[in-house]
Amino acid sequence: MTGRIILVRHGQTASNIHRVIDTRPPGAELSELGRAQAAAAGRELAGLSGERLARIYCSVALRAQQTAVLAGAAFERARGLATGTLRLDVRQGVQEVYAGDMERIAGPENIAAYLAVLHRMLADDAAAAFPHGEDTAAVLGRARPVLESIAAELDGTEHDIAMVSHGGASRVMAAHAAGVDADWAFESRLPNTGFIVLEPHGRPFGQWDMVRWDVAERDVDA
Repeated sequence: MTGRIILVRHGQTASNIHRVIDTRPPGAELSELGRAQAAAAGRELAGLSGERLARIYCSVALRAQQTAVLAGAAFERARGLATGTLRLDVRQGVQEVYAGDMERIAGPENIAAYLAVLHRMLADDAAAAFPHGEDTAAVLGRARPVLESIAAELDGTEHDIAMVSHGGASRVMAAHAAGVDADWAFESRLPNTGFIVLEPHGRPFGQWDMVRWDVAERDVDA
């Protein structure tokens, strides 16, 4: 056994329903289905991780914080723990990839343009950037240190730490952390509250193992 980082995408929001690009915090809140998905994710964590789960981190976005709170409460109930037993913390640096001028835009052409840039980021294209938004270096520059700090927390333990983040950001983080093929990562979009499980094994970022990656049929990465 080894320490694991469990990336969890947030639950459904109105922006997901209407396919609106929503990347700038605080962003949309969870829908009713999203709240149910968050609770289900907590119960799944109870089965997947159980007593190994040390804490849940989440991004600064409202939907990520709501997902973490609801998942944490469901985890505690499933494990028979007192309310507030599981530690929850907000982490800067793991919010969604900022789309700049494409923010709050809907429509299939705009979604396709957003995804095209994300695909290039997954392939570590240094020139990939959103207009007046983030480029590849900016995303990895803020997200990689967070993942590396979590890996350091886990080093030498058999604990798990869950991180509630976002569809695009989670895929970029995981693809670079574990050397996942960019085309596969692009096609393998995370469903709401889908999991990606990483095992650092004390190795450098880029050489971690990816042992689970949930795949949606179709979804918006935000």
